[in-house]
Amino acid sequence: MISTEIYKNLLVFMLAAVLIFSPIARGTVRLWSMAPVMLALYAMIFLRLLKVVNTRGTVPAPEKTQRRVQSLDIPIAVLALLATTSFAFSIYKHDSFYALLRLFAYIGLYYVIMNEFDHRMRKRVIWVAISVGSGLSLYGLLQYFGVFDKSWWYPPQFLAATYVNHNHFAGYLELVIPVALSIAVRRKSEDIVYGLCLAAAIVVMSAALLLTQSRGAWISLGASIAIMLMAMLRSEMSLAKKSLVVACLLLAVLALLYFSQDVVTTRLETLSGVSSGEDVSGGRLKIWQGAMGMIKARPLLGVGISNFDSGFYRYRPTGLNVRVVYAHNDYLQAATEMGLVAPVFMVWIFALTVSAGLKKDAGPYAFGCATGVLSLAIHGLVDFNFHITANMIVFVIWIAITMGESCDQRA
Repeated sequence: MISTEIYKNLLVFMLAAVLIFSPIARGTVRLWSMAPVMLALYAMIFLRLLKVVNTRGTVPAPEKTQRRVQSLDIPIAVLALLATTSFAFSIYKHDSFYALLRLFAYIGLYYVIMNEFDHRMRKRVIWVAISVGSGLSLYGLLQYFGVFDKSWWYPPQFLAATYVNHNHFAGYLELVIPVALSIAVRRKSEDIVYGLCLAAAIVVMSAALLLTQSRGAWISLGASIAIMLMAMLRSEMSLAKKSLVVACLLLAVLALLYFSQDVVTTRLETLSGVSSGEDVSGGRLKIWQGAMGMIKARPLLGVGISNFDSGFYRYRPTGLNVRVVYAHNDYLQAATEMGLVAPVFMVWIFALTVSAGLKKDAGPYAFGCATGVLSLAIHGLVDFNFHITANMIVFVIWIAITMGESCDQRA
């Protein structure tokens, strides 16, 4: 049996490798990139199970490997049961089987982090994600200004870095930016280099987020950070620091808006068509109309996990003449695939995570991760980031870190 230190370092190394590889591999949505990522996640789960088996009956009770019992167990178990049931009644079991494998990999990852990662390990993982987000943002900015190739971007005028679609790269950034911001604001270290690195990371990622021109990400992240700031202002911070936080954030927002005002104005002007009855949703309204037809036809079991594409064609509204793979609303799609109850348990998980992470006495890592979870959860109303493996992995890690930090605080 390997030592505890080697075991923990191996887990961190494997997770770091996944965090680095998955966004670089176009967000990990194709089989060639998904296979090694899933193998790595299942290898981590296997190591955890192997440790449990090897320590059972050989270690004194206080030192045994314990599984943390906490508030997400019930909604996670019900969601897994709903997914398995939907697979049993799926209209196309091939896709459902692979989706079920991904779901159980995410659930396993959550429990590995919850039960095996201590504060130091969580901190290392967070810094890997911040480094990756900053590096990808810098690369994306160089692509945007013509230094590197960006031929795979769709649409080509919106910054997407290594991703294909700008909305999904924006989804990755809205997970990482709040964590960097929370650490910068609430850090206890007075190290100037440490602070400058965080500031540079926040500026680079924020600039890239603006140039993704993802309206959903702008609105989701803006609302989430506003909630995070209100929670921070309730926390035990000095009045001087609270004033400095508000002033710096206002200055940063004004500066970014000034230097990118043409981009922001152009994108926000597209929303003006709402008053004249135009569909400014990019076809989402028609997709949602068809999705509602799917729910009415199979409200309890759905068409099967990952079967939205296979089932949608029967309910395609008149005038929608393109293939629709995703509902562009993660909750609506969950309802079509696993039944009406599924989104309820998704929201339950997110609500418990956010409430645990934004308590006034929560640490900076829990604050930032919970805010990132909230932002992507809001963005899920108009997009499908939950089906982008690279984003979903960070999302699950953030939930686990938030709940882990919360458990440590109560202990």
